[in-house]
Amino acid sequence: MITGKKILITGGSSGLGKSLAIKLANNQNDIFCIGRTLVKGKNIISVKCNFNNLNDIKKKLQLLKIKKLDYVFLNAGILGDLKDITRIKPNEIFQILKINVLANKQILDFFIKKKIAVKLIIGISSGAALSPKFGWYLYCCSKSAFKFLLESYAIEDNQRKYINISPGLIKTKMQKKICSINENKIPSVKKFKVLNKNNKVPSPDEAAENLIEKVKKLKKFQSGCFIDIRKK
Repeated sequence: MITGKKILITGGSSGLGKSLAIKLANNQNDIFCIGRTLVKGKNIISVKCNFNNLNDIKKKLQLLKIKKLDYVFLNAGILGDLKDITRIKPNEIFQILKINVLANKQILDFFIKKKIAVKLIIGISSGAALSPKFGWYLYCCSKSAFKFLLESYAIEDNQRKYINISPGLIKTKMQKKICSINENKIPSVKKFKVLNKNNKVPSPDEAAENLIEKVKKLKKFQSGCFIDIRKK
C-alpha cells in the first residue's frame, strides 16, 4: 500500500490515469494531475493542459507549486491512427511524437531545471515499444522513442530513477478504437477484438491496483529498465 506520498500523474482524467489518481488519493496521498481536463477529488490538485502546446506545459506545471515528489506516472498518450505506413503523412508522425514523447521531455526538463527531487519516474509504456505491428507504425514509433527517452535520462541524470513499465492491455477508449477498426484492412487488430470479446482485458481499476501493488518493488530495478509488470 502506498500512503503519505506526493505523486504526479499525467493524463489523469480517464482510463488508467484516472483510476491511479482516485485510488492513490483515497489512500491519503497528495496527487497532482496535469492533463486535458481537470481531475476532481479529495487530496487532488489538478491543472488543465493541452499537450499539443509544448510551450504551455512548463507554465502549467508551475501552477502546481511542486517542491518534491515521490512518484511520477507519465501516463498521458494517444494511439494515433492505425493504417498502412505508406498512407502516413509526416505531420501525423510529428503530432504523435509531440504528445507521446516531447511533452514528457518538457516535464522531465522542468524537474531538472527547477531541481525538483523525484524518487521514481514511471513511464507507462507498451509492448509496442519493442516491436512493430502491421498498421501500428505511429503508435509503435512513439512508444519506442518514449522508451529511449527515459533510458537516456537514466544514463544522464543520476539524481532520479527512471523506469519504463508495460501494464498490458487495459479496457479504455484506446481499446474501443482498436476494436472499431476493420480487421480485413488491419489484421493485427483481430487478437485485440477476441480478447475484448472474451473479457480478457482488465479494467482501468484492475490495472491500477496491480501497478500500485508493484510500485515499491520497482525500486530494486536499475534506472532505465523496461519492465512488463504482469510478469513481476
